[in-house]
Amino acid sequence: MPSLPQASLDTASAASTLVLNTDHSAPVSGESVILTATAGASVTGTASAIEIFDQTTATLAGACMQSSRCLVAYSASAGVHSFAAFITPPAPTMPPPGAAITSNAIQVSWLAVDLKTSVPAAVGASKPVKLVATTSVDVAAVGFALVFWDATTGSRLTFCSSGTSCTTMLSEPVAGSHDIVAFIGNDASATPTSGVISASGTVSPTWLSVALSASSTYPHSGGTVHITATASSDLTNTPWSVGILDSSGNLVDKACKTGSVCTAQVTLGNGPTPFFSAVIGQAAGPVSAPTTLAGQLLRGVTDHAPLVNIQAKSASVQPNRILWGVDSCKPLTGDAGGGSGQLPKVNFFLGMPDFWGRYLTNTGNCPGISAAEVAAATKWHIGILPIYNDYDCSAVAGYDTGKGYGSAAAAAAASLHIPKGIVLVIDIEPPGQWCSGGIDAPFVEGWYDGISAAGYAPGYYGDGTASSTFGQAWCAAIADRSEIANDSFLWSFEPSLLGSYNKVNSPQWQPNQVGCAGNMVAWQYELSSGSDPDVDHDEALSKLPLWFP
Repeated sequence: MPSLPQASLDTASAASTLVLNTDHSAPVSGESVILTATAGASVTGTASAIEIFDQTTATLAGACMQSSRCLVAYSASAGVHSFAAFITPPAPTMPPPGAAITSNAIQVSWLAVDLKTSVPAAVGASKPVKLVATTSVDVAAVGFALVFWDATTGSRLTFCSSGTSCTTMLSEPVAGSHDIVAFIGNDASATPTSGVISASGTVSPTWLSVALSASSTYPHSGGTVHITATASSDLTNTPWSVGILDSSGNLVDKACKTGSVCTAQVTLGNGPTPFFSAVIGQAAGPVSAPTTLAGQLLRGVTDHAPLVNIQAKSASVQPNRILWGVDSCKPLTGDAGGGSGQLPKVNFFLGMPDFWGRYLTNTGNCPGISAAEVAAATKWHIGILPIYNDYDCSAVAGYDTGKGYGSAAAAAAASLHIPKGIVLVIDIEPPGQWCSGGIDAPFVEGWYDGISAAGYAPGYYGDGTASSTFGQAWCAAIADRSEIANDSFLWSFEPSLLGSYNKVNSPQWQPNQVGCAGNMVAWQYELSSGSDPDVDHDEALSKLPLWFP
């Protein structure tokens, strides 16, 4: 504090004027502004200095012992700060009122936006999520607007033209995730590319759905039903679980809290084949491991207790029958009656197949399916699973490549008079000695569009494991275009088993899952060892649209 009265200070009378300005009154949080204090006379050679203080924090922003002008760069976090300048003997604290020549006061508003969603941010389709954006200053005071923007759709949701808080409710009728951002704009018409002053981080509320598939090799009393429920998103970090219900609404097994896939097996009793459904909801009961006998008994009850606060429910489905079949490089027969070639050997040693996978066109050493094979399949009521492999297996990247293969496969199918709606499967071999290229998401989308445009059903043969190259490409494509998951069919060659299987003792249905949405409907569970008959072993769900000529 000055120890002498102002009148005794060695300052010229012209210095009694002092004006403070700033180059920016509404900077972004952390941004520097230039504060300029201009006196009526120079303070050079006097005992005084021009000092600028942040009055909000009582902090000395800067001081100048020379000239009549003092410029200071100053930054602050979000909020409104008031500044004033003084001509006073140098001191680290503001002079008391009347003890120094004082400038006008100015305010600088450092702008920041924060965006939060209600908890949980993952809810069922059509359920609302609350979005709350808060700012460091009243946007009306600085002449701006607070805008909610949906980056996924590229559209404005709503805006507020006053206040420090803005709230809106958002719901989506279908499953998926939306990236939402809030920003302070020059006005309500601002967009992320024009007129943004300060923006929040992105939040991604998610709307959930669940699908169910069920299958059985023997859909009668005593048969085992294999059930898989697939949520549209990973539920690990949410309060939700997936549960599989019987026709009475009871859980058939413990609900699944992690991941997006939940499986169960049910033995059928007497009576008609039941329906099953899946739900996403909240598990009731204790969450920690019980230590007492009573707690363990209670845990056994609550593990199978109905889920509450249901967010999504699948359609009710009855189990699909599991078909047994083979696929081969060699023709299934050489004559229309099916009395020669692979067919009679497969029938004798393994059993009569429900379906047979064969190539659409000549591929290396593997001939395309012939008219004699089609005639034999007709006679013996064998479904044909058409496979396309007439391409470079190291070139499975890019949308145009995938679409070109799809168009070629569809043309080959049409030349064989395969009806529209039948699945056409592309053979995606894993990267390795023979195939160096890895499939990508655009290729998946291109094959889908090429096949769909011709009226056929797109199918994909590949490693169905979530961590595989194919699994990652598939899930990336699904994230971009969800309709591919609903309208395509997957055929996994993993896990590949060793053993002496045939139609009667074929393994239980357990193909690896890609870890995201998709119709996993076929499984190549055993490769040919080169023996006679030289065929790979497969299982497929009856919903796979095979060609029965």
